Amino acid sequence: MSTPTAHRDEVVQAIGRDGVRRFLDFRHRLYAGDPGYSTTLEFAVESVLGQTTRFTRSCFVRPLLALEDGQVVAQCVLVHDPALPLLQVAFFDALPERQSHVDALLEEARAEARRRRLDRIVVGLNGHLSLGVGILTEGFAPASFDSSWNKPWYADYFDGLPRAGLTAFGGTVPAVLGRVRSLGTPDAGIRVRPVDLRDWDAELETFRTLCDATLGTTSLYAPTQPGHFAELMGGLRPFLHPEHLLFAEQDGHPVGFCFWHPDYNRMLPYGRRLGVASIAWRFALRRDRVRTVILNAIGVLPEVRGSATHALLARVGEAVDGRYDDYETCFVWDDNVASLGINRYLGNNVVRRFAVWFDEVAP
Repeated sequence: MSTPTAHRDEVVQAIGRDGVRRFLDFRHRLYAGDPGYSTTLEFAVESVLGQTTRFTRSCFVRPLLALEDGQVVAQCVLVHDPALPLLQVAFFDALPERQSHVDALLEEARAEARRRRLDRIVVGLNGHLSLGVGILTEGFAPASFDSSWNKPWYADYFDGLPRAGLTAFGGTVPAVLGRVRSLGTPDAGIRVRPVDLRDWDAELETFRTLCDATLGTTSLYAPTQPGHFAELMGGLRPFLHPEHLLFAEQDGHPVGFCFWHPDYNRMLPYGRRLGVASIAWRFALRRDRVRTVILNAIGVLPEVRGSATHALLARVGEAVDGRYDDYETCFVWDDNVASLGINRYLGNNVVRRFAVWFDEVAP
């Protein structure tokens, strides 16, 4: 009677250019031909692995590969942002039925957390909330731009760990515009203006400051440094119209923002990777054909939350009316009562659910 073949399992660090290429090659093979995968999902992981921005260079970044007989079967990137007191298990991917390999990655994450005197790890935060958060658990329609997407078996690997949920909403543009218009005329004391793309750096600093002021209490949000969003959004700049980033002002002072844009993924073929030039060509030629819009983020100072939110949504409504059929929001934490309440009032439907998992690290 033959005995089962023993496999040689190990966790190694992806070192240098060859290690990064091996990490990315596993992703590309895993998602090749998948009708839900979009090449834009590579933007954030490549930025973190290459540490291409001031933010990513400020972070500890350690990509790990779980090997079986020398072949990658699971992987992640350990990230520590000094502004957050936990270690991130980011950009997780794995073949199905590889629980022991995933457990080995988590054990190495715990060991790294101890070395860095951190007492908690989080699975599913990808560097910063602005880069991506959450492992998709429901709603595996093709990935939308700015949204996480992954294979459907990933959540099962983390059963037993404490989890927090996130939800993305959506619906039809005519229906939500009807609800916004039912609120009446926006407060005349709130002025809404588009971003001045000619003054990019200064305008994106206003955006950054407002994000920190309005989203700073959001779970896992880390304060940002100057230049964070100017660098993060630099690649999108040629494809943004001034109306895509709106500022609400009261007495000449910024009190809120709304960032929205077409779902750029609808311009690209799903299931295959594209180079930068090919993506840019499709963005330039096909963006007017997109009929789905993404409400990426909205943030308003507490003292004008109702009036400024209304004014911003009304201005977005003017821009999208007749040009788009459907919309999708970015994530909302499931314990964010105020944001959930807005979505319920607007009649939004749940379109995707995500999760992150936490683990306390024993000394």
